[in-house]
Amino acid sequence: MKKYFLPFLLSALGIACTQYGPKVGSGNIEVYYKEGISKTQAEKTATLFRDALMSSNPNDKATKSFQLSKPGDSVLLKMVADKARLGSVEDDAFYAMSALVSDSVFAGAPVNLALTDNKFKEFRYYAFKKPTMEDPSWGTKYESGNVELFANGVDSSLAGKLAGYLETYFNPANTFSFQVSTNEQGVFVVKMVIDPSRINDITEADMAEASNGMSEKVFSGSPLQFQLADASFKPLRVFIYPSDTAPAENMR
Repeated sequence: MKKYFLPFLLSALGIACTQYGPKVGSGNIEVYYKEGISKTQAEKTATLFRDALMSSNPNDKATKSFQLSKPGDSVLLKMVADKARLGSVEDDAFYAMSALVSDSVFAGAPVNLALTDNKFKEFRYYAFKKPTMEDPSWGTKYESGNVELFANGVDSSLAGKLAGYLETYFNPANTFSFQVSTNEQGVFVVKMVIDPSRINDITEADMAEASNGMSEKVFSGSPLQFQLADASFKPLRVFIYPSDTAPAENMR
């Protein structure tokens, strides 16, 4: 499963310095690269992160700094990160980020990840590991564009319709992950994976709008629960639709 809300808890380099290598950029993403990394690979990485940031947090215009090198057989991706903002981000998010760069830029070759200060001095390191297999308990997987939907106890025609609607509604540049099931009362439950660090960026109005669209366009006006969840579909917030049937619940 790919985690689509990447933890862009990053900042720019303190100074520009040629010792970091040549630099390429895409939007507010800058990527320095050293021997063993081509300019094309650096440019692809910059574009990849620009698209991810535009998809997850388009209002974030601050510069984000990365460095690519190849000290041995594996690529090393360094990211300038804010230590103070890392507490709410699970390690899985960083493993997902290195896997994304591995798959999208380096044809599956290992990409290790280091979080650094604004002079690329490492303070946390993640050795590359291949993404784990999807949990069979999540249900049958359906895909539409960059949407992946796991359906558990929901028929295939409805699951396919929901996947198509979610792809149209969100139009994601990277993979967005969802799950649909029903609870004991027979109410549809739709879960959307989100980076926990952005849980407060999603407003009640955002959740109400998304819930209304799913109810009207997919579930024939039926009530539903819309949940924001972590990468294992553990709920972080719950929105009840229609909202006047019960208060929204925060499960953190």
